[in-house]
Amino acid sequence: MNCKEFLERLDAYIDGELTQPEREAFLSHAQNCSTCREALWETEAIHDALAHMNDGLRPPLEAQAGWRAAVKREARRRKTRVLYRAVSAVAAAFVLLAGTTAVFRATGVLDFDADTAPASGVHIATSAPRAEYYDADPETYSVSDDPTLARHALVEADGAAENSNAVIAGDGQSPAPASAGAGASASALTSEARTEDTAIEENADESSSEVETAKKRLFARSAVRELHSDNFDATHQSILDLVEEYNGHVVSDTRSGQEGARNATIAADVPSDELDAFLEALDFVADVAYQSVNSEDISDNYYDVQGRLETLRLERDRLNELISSAADADELEALDAQLEEVYTQIDTLESKLRNFDSQLEYARVDIVLREGAQLEATAITGGTTTGGTAEQGLNRSLESLGAFFRDMGVSLAVIAPYAGIAVGVVALIALVWAGITLINRRRKHD
Repeated sequence: MNCKEFLERLDAYIDGELTQPEREAFLSHAQNCSTCREALWETEAIHDALAHMNDGLRPPLEAQAGWRAAVKREARRRKTRVLYRAVSAVAAAFVLLAGTTAVFRATGVLDFDADTAPASGVHIATSAPRAEYYDADPETYSVSDDPTLARHALVEADGAAENSNAVIAGDGQSPAPASAGAGASASALTSEARTEDTAIEENADESSSEVETAKKRLFARSAVRELHSDNFDATHQSILDLVEEYNGHVVSDTRSGQEGARNATIAADVPSDELDAFLEALDFVADVAYQSVNSEDISDNYYDVQGRLETLRLERDRLNELISSAADADELEALDAQLEEVYTQIDTLESKLRNFDSQLEYARVDIVLREGAQLEATAITGGTTTGGTAEQGLNRSLESLGAFFRDMGVSLAVIAPYAGIAVGVVALIALVWAGITLINRRRKHD
């Protein structure tokens, strides 16, 4: 160690920050160097003098009292902060549990006593003008056997959705041949086919004005009803009987909730010409809380699909004639590819046409049945209630509140395993972090 290093480490020696090897080298140099030894003595003398400067000094009584008061205030603040943190943690846990319970109740997780589980893909919104239903398992029925089961779903034929949409959105002409190796004769036939398509479309345009006058407007009807009844089971059965009486059929029937607060969501298709009579009879079954009747004009879409289907059928017949007189294998392959694409498009349009026919023949009625009478606003004057309805409303609110707290307990049991896993993971992370911190401190001290 030289004199420069000695002077640089002088303050560290006085403060006791040198390691044992550094301390020994420091003292060894001081013994051999008189200049550095004197510097060390002067520094130690200054340090000792400063260390005893406050001996015999006492702070004023006012300062002592103020210091003690400050210490007490800080202690109270710490206790208050601990209390606030505890209350905040409890409040946050309560809000989280209440929110989880609300989500569980809305999604049906807590409906353990429900007769049937909610069907997947079924959505009812009483305020919506038209609800949509999709069968949970499309493979369990045939559209050709009963097209009404899928009248609100887009029916694709043989899985050729993308190509079908492209043709429907276009001008109705056939796409380019699928085989890139077709000969010149196939290309000529394709050009000839397009020329014939153009002629067919021009003839169709000339007669479109005459046909348009003969077309009538087509409307698909639907309705929504929200009903309330104290006798839930009897009313539910009466609705099903009404559907059968008016030659309709139930598409879906989902029930949920617990005794005293059950709900039923029924989707039924009834003949369109019987819709008004059916709704009139339905309104006598229970108290009506919400009602709507809707009509959707599907004329343009219906006639558009009809026209495109006729064009594709003409093209199918023409391609069959060309195939019968094909000159070689390449030409036959190109024509077969075009014909297969045309058949795919025809299947898609026929499915859509059956879908439209079903919408015209049957009207969808979305029915929501709720157990219990509908709550109404009541006037409270002079400490009495009109007809006792305010007391009933209060009792029902208390019952609902009690049911909500019971559901909170169930929700806590549901999420307890996941919460335990989360706490375990957090505890493990904290232990690892504490261990790493302790190791780093020991290394730094050594």
